[in-house]
Amino acid sequence: MGFIRIPAEQLDGGLPFPAEAALPRNALLRSLPADEFARLSPLLERVPLVPRRVLQHAGLPIEHLFFIEEGLVSVLAKVDERNAAEVWLIGRDGVVGGTVVLGGETSDLTHFVQIGGSALRLSVEDLNRLAPELPCLAQALKGYLHVSLMQSSQSAACSLRHALLPRLARWLLMAHDRSDLDRLSVTQDLLARSLGVRRPTVSCAFKDLEQRGIFAKDRGVIRIKDRPSLERIACRCYRIMRAQRDKWEMSKAKRKVLIALSAFCAAAEAELLAG
Repeated sequence: MGFIRIPAEQLDGGLPFPAEAALPRNALLRSLPADEFARLSPLLERVPLVPRRVLQHAGLPIEHLFFIEEGLVSVLAKVDERNAAEVWLIGRDGVVGGTVVLGGETSDLTHFVQIGGSALRLSVEDLNRLAPELPCLAQALKGYLHVSLMQSSQSAACSLRHALLPRLARWLLMAHDRSDLDRLSVTQDLLARSLGVRRPTVSCAFKDLEQRGIFAKDRGVIRIKDRPSLERIACRCYRIMRAQRDKWEMSKAKRKVLIALSAFCAAAEAELLAG
């Protein structure tokens, strides 16, 4: 599929997460209680996500987690010796390598940078060492993996039952949701591979959407101009997947409030006992 294969030694050299940064841009890390993130942040390194680079090869040991801050990563399942199909997308809502919390030492899937950006990298060694001190991180990772499983299952059903145009609209909406970018740096060739169709088929669908004024494209960049129309074209699978994600986001927010309330009550109780 034309991946850039970067030697392992070139993956080093990330920048430490700046101490003055109040919050990370990754939604999983933002959901952590302040004390857990303070424990974790000195171990995070900001690294660039280079388009067409493989962050995690199938069959190789998982050495790092990558909490996406900007950009998009395609998760690919191999279908034969030459081809792979996309099973889900990871944006700033998620993480590459999170299956280590389930005991997986290697990945059966390839994680490929679709749109460049940046990520916060954490070594598996550091994660394992701090695991007893980071229960909320483990819980957040397991929740994210559950949602990813549900969404990849829905994506598989969508690919079997729905026409290309609604599927293309769903993919663009999901990419927009996970990146917050109105301008998506993605080529028709990569989109065809992601959707499992031939490039001329994607070109015809693109022409239809462009003529309706829903988006404009120029040199590998797609600019979404009319999102409401794109939502009307998308199949029901998009709304199901969006509802799954929104439900999970709400559960994260509630959990964070409960943790903060518990900490407040514990502090108040300690103050009363001390007085």
